[in-house]
Amino acid sequence: MQHADINAVCAIEQQVQLHPWTSSQFADSVDRYQATVIEHHDEILGFCIMQKVLDEANLLLMAIAPKYQGNGFGAKILNDAITRLGSKCVQVFLEVRQSNHTAIALYEKVGFHQIDLRKNYYPAPNQQREHAVIMVNMLNEDVFSFQK
Repeated sequence: MQHADINAVCAIEQQVQLHPWTSSQFADSVDRYQATVIEHHDEILGFCIMQKVLDEANLLLMAIAPKYQGNGFGAKILNDAITRLGSKCVQVFLEVRQSNHTAIALYEKVGFHQIDLRKNYYPAPNQQREHAVIMVNMLNEDVFSFQK
């Protein structure tokens, strides 16, 4: 992702999020995090933002434009973003709205599994709150050793 991509990324974000990020948040992400876009014929189809901290990463935000959802682009950009983290990254964490079954299925397909539930985390319509599903993908489980 480059600064020139921010308007297109914001347009996608506006279509898919109840509480979308601002253009300044995306600009900050370009400078501070691993921010990737997926495009076809110069059109941005989606984006993925990862925050790497030592040997772990957090998936901060990811979206595919609604008209391109269901075509495998989410898995492609997520797998690419994980690969870009490098072999020293051993796990990736994320949180997702409990009601977002499509995203949860995508994350499970890519190797994530639920490890916790953060109750009443996300704001929801009508002054309600929604739980966040906490998921992890253990990328390099062979780096761990266990001893008695």
